[in-house]
This record gives sequence, C-alpha cells and structure tokens, in this order.
Amino acid sequence: MKNNLFTLLLIISIFSSCRTDNITNLRFEGDLIAKQILRIKYDLPEGYSAPEISWYISPSPDSAWEKLPGIWSDEIVLLTSYEGRFMKCILSCTSDRGKRISAEVVSSVSVEVKGNPNADWFRDAGYGIMVHYLSSNIVQDRGSKEWNDAVDSFNTDDFALKASEAGAGYVMFTLGQNSGYYCSPNAAFDSIAGSGPGDLCSKRDLPMDLIKSLKKYNIPVILYLPSNPPISNRLVSEKFRYSFGKDSATSQYNQPILENMIREWSLRYGTDVAGWWFDGLYSWNNIKSTRMDMSLKHNISTHTLAAKAGNKNSIVTYNYGFGKIQVNTPYCDYSSGEKMTIDEFPSSRWVEPGVQWFLFTYLGEKWGGSGNQFKTADLVEKAKQIVQNEGVLCLEVVVTPKGEILPHHLEQIKAVGNSLGLAD
Repeated sequence: MKNNLFTLLLIISIFSSCRTDNITNLRFEGDLIAKQILRIKYDLPEGYSAPEISWYISPSPDSAWEKLPGIWSDEIVLLTSYEGRFMKCILSCTSDRGKRISAEVVSSVSVEVKGNPNADWFRDAGYGIMVHYLSSNIVQDRGSKEWNDAVDSFNTDDFALKASEAGAGYVMFTLGQNSGYYCSPNAAFDSIAGSGPGDLCSKRDLPMDLIKSLKKYNIPVILYLPSNPPISNRLVSEKFRYSFGKDSATSQYNQPILENMIREWSLRYGTDVAGWWFDGLYSWNNIKSTRMDMSLKHNISTHTLAAKAGNKNSIVTYNYGFGKIQVNTPYCDYSSGEKMTIDEFPSSRWVEPGVQWFLFTYLGEKWGGSGNQFKTADLVEKAKQIVQNEGVLCLEVVVTPKGEILPHHLEQIKAVGNSLGLAD
C-alpha cells in the first residue's frame, strides 16, 4: 500500500513539474491592412481563462508604444490612422491558483492603407434599392398579429425577381427601427424586453428568407438598424433603461444589449450579410459623442465588431444625418450619404482614404412617400453620373405588406438599371 501511495505521489510530482504556466502560440491572424480586422490567437495553459487584452501602436518596434483605449477584445479593426504603425498585443491572465502571467506579440510589418478591399464589391454594384419595412409603415403599429401577418405575407421570391429585373446591385432592408417591432427573431432582445416569440420580433425570419431569394440572383444584402434602442415603445424603453420618445445617448447598460442583438443577427446570417447601415449616430443627441468615448468599455469599436462578427469583411457605416457627403467615424467603410435628393456627385471613389462614396435618397416625395420626386430622365442622368465616377447610389422604394414594389417606383429603378446596363 505504501509503495502504491509513493508511486501515485511521484506521478503527481512529475506531472506538476512538467506543467508549464506559459501562454503559447500567441500570434496575429489577418493582414496588416487598414479597414481589415486583425485577430490574436493563442493557447492558454491549464487552469487559466478570461485573459485581459491590450492593444498598442508604435512607429517602430523599438519606439515607445501608445496604448489604444477602448480596444480590449481579441479583434481590432485597423483604422487608416494606424498607417505606418506597428501593432502590439499584450495578453495577461490569472490562474485559478492566483498566479499571474502575460505574453506579448509584435507585428513584423506596419499597417498599410490599400483603399478598402471590403468595399470593392460595393463600388462594382453601382446602385441598389432600399426598403423601410417597418411596423409603423406597414401596419401602423397595430399589434403583434397584424405585424406577423404582414411579415408572413411578404413574397421574397417575387421581390427578388423584381430587384434582379431592375439591375439592383444590392438590397438594403430594415430589421426594425423605433417601434420595438422587428422582422426577425432575436433572443437577446426578447430576454430583455420580456417578450415571447412573435410578440415584438416576428416569428418569421424575413431577412433570412429574403437573403435566400436574392442569392439566386447574386444580389447582396445590407441590413439597417438605428444606433440606439427603440424610442416609441414605452415598455421597451423601460426595459432598456432608455429615454422614451426621444433620441439620447446609450449607456453602459443598454449598449451591451444592443451589441448582443446585433451580434446574434450577424452570426446567424454570416457571410450572407454584406453590410450594415446604422442610423442616428448624430452629434446633436449625444449618441455620437458617447459612442466615440473610448474610455467606456462599450464604444464604437465594440459596436462595429458586433456587426462584423458573422462576416469580418462586411462594410459598416454610421449615419450623421442630412448634409454634405462626409465621414462620420473612423470605423465607416462608406459614407452614410443620407440626402433629401441627389444634389452631389463624387469627384473620386473615396470620400477619404478607405471610405467609399455613397449617396442614399428616396424615390417618393419623402421617406416612405408613395409619389415621385424625380422625373425619370433626370434620375437616370444623375445615377449615371454617380456610378461613372465610382460612387454608389441607393434609392428607397416603397412596397406593400406583400413586398410588391409600387409600379411607378419599379418603373424608375428599371430605367436606372437599363441605363447602367444592369437590368435583365
């Protein structure tokens, strides 16, 4: 018995002495190109978890390193301002026995700016269409049954066929906006709102069905969401601890919830979602200043990474509101481009390095309007001028609950597609 005990203790002693408390295989994954995502990979020793991650930049590996505030995850979006800088990542963690270890990795080359490879497809698309498919527009927020009935009635195959016939290079589609109703299930939202399947989030996953239908014609999808929680649903505002009836800055309570919602959708749709258009990141309502505050744990970086979780090559923009085409944040891959008409044209592809020129307006007399603000011949000429100068145009069309594009809107986008040589 003593010999057996001695042997067991000897085995344990040998195992303990062989155990190494080192972080191994620490390395970068991804290209050192601006607008791309760089990730660190590593193996933690047994008994260690939940590492703390810090990112740094420097003009050379031998120079002083500048810590990047607000960047704490295993991924980082490389900004154009990092051009010519080397990257360093430090990983630290504590074992279940209280031992602290750390390791670091430094890039062998500096960050380069090479346009924006993620946006090349967008430039090539030239023009696309957008649909505000919202409970407030479609069923006037009458309730869950009416909303689900409408969502269920949307004929995605017919809509995709019409989009293809009009030569649309992409479709932008709303997940939801201010009412708290969404056209897709989302467990992260329901868990906070206290809602069940079909109460606020539709039972049908309309974007998923739309993606499948549009994929037959190789038409990518961009998803639309506000940058803040819904403001027109008192119950949701209370659950999210957010202002009711007005836009205001998000908090470190509801910002992570938004990111969880976005990440859930992004992971579900994966590479089938080519981009995101986030509304309402305005200066006047303090949403932008709060999101850009990198002293906060949840900020513009974590929001962007949540959107890109399912497709690291997806393009993202944050809306600054009406005005001259511009860049709202360093994390934008394209200008949000919201306009009341087409009154501006690109002089080149880029608004600034890495940011695709993009203009977004409506065909009707207003957003969601069923009339026409353009004469077709004028619209065609404006569209050609934008696309020929490597800009991208987006036109809002109005649809019925079943997804039928209003005939006169369909006629105009077909004319645009024909003029660009894109329509079937």
